[in-house]
Amino acid sequence: MGRHERFSQYQWAAWPDEGLCRAAEHLFMPYITRIEQRLDGLTALVIELEGEYFADTEQVRAKYEAYGGGVSGPKRALRLSWEDGWEERDGGLNRGGVTVYRSERIFFLETYEEFYAGPFGTFHPSRQGVSSPDLYEVVNEPDPWVMEILCENRNTDTFPPYGPTVLEYHRATDTFSGGGRFASSESHRAHDYFWTGEQPPTPEQRAEFEAAVERNDCAQAELDRSRPRYRHLFIASNSVMVEILCEGLPRWEWVEIPEDA
Repeated sequence: MGRHERFSQYQWAAWPDEGLCRAAEHLFMPYITRIEQRLDGLTALVIELEGEYFADTEQVRAKYEAYGGGVSGPKRALRLSWEDGWEERDGGLNRGGVTVYRSERIFFLETYEEFYAGPFGTFHPSRQGVSSPDLYEVVNEPDPWVMEILCENRNTDTFPPYGPTVLEYHRATDTFSGGGRFASSESHRAHDYFWTGEQPPTPEQRAEFEAAVERNDCAQAELDRSRPRYRHLFIASNSVMVEILCEGLPRWEWVEIPEDA
């Protein structure tokens, strides 16, 4: 399947993070300046978008209407980070609360650098079915890109490669099956727990420990059930397009850029 054919099948939606989408609206002509994927450590992927920053989004609109003329805003970067990490709630497991693990694996990553903004603001990705620079999510069921990957990759017939199966490809019959990205699963992420108090624990301490473990496992299972099995995200900027199959949405922050940078 060619890229244009695959893009033409996509059902586009905005990222389900209203705060991030509003933040991106403050950048005039955003372009990606950094894509860094890490195979070790907690941070799996970092993407930075730069552009002229305006606190008032109406100034951004005026800038577009003036074809880039008028007052210029300071340079600022919007940093997106997909990071694994532990989340402590109500003080964490050791203080009567729970501690859950939020995984943010990157399953597949594709960049399209040949389609860029040319002279006079020409947005070349529009030829591929992408209407404008923005943060998109592809919400097809089944997902055309996942189907293409499974057909072409003979190393595996299931997606994602880890965890509950969303889509399975049956090569003998050239058919697919699966519950989709929101399919429920009875299994959940398992953790090992260790008693760190006095040795050995009293019967009361052991009962309290086991109750805390059960409470923590339930919180982890609830977190896993509340999230889709994966997300298909798409970033269209004025420099490069990035397509990502990942576990979830990124953390985001503003990064100041020195004037002499």
